[in-house]
Amino acid sequence: MGIGVYIAKFMAGGALVCIFALISEVFAPKRFAGLFSAAPSVLTAGLAVTLLTQGAAKASLQAAGAVGLIAYCLAATPAVRRFKSLGGSAVTTLLWLIVAASAYIVLTQVVPS
Repeated sequence: MGIGVYIAKFMAGGALVCIFALISEVFAPKRFAGLFSAAPSVLTAGLAVTLLTQGAAKASLQAAGAVGLIAYCLAATPAVRRFKSLGGSAVTTLLWLIVAASAYIVLTQVVPS
């Protein structure tokens, strides 16, 4: 990857962080501001730049990790409450790995290279 791709990801990520920060200012509670301004914007920017520079096949494979992360986020709080911090983190990390690997396998079969 050339330096231009990194600059594009930086610029797109920064712009989206600002947009998500503005959106988060509208909603309460304010503790969600960091959540809304960081992860979704950087992921969206990275995927957009990857889509434009390397095509849909590469972007869809990167999205497999995002699918796993969504599963992780949905399961993390209940797992930590049930198994405490270390056990809950281990269980949800395993869940992330299984979901991301499954999504990767499905996407490699569906999206042509």
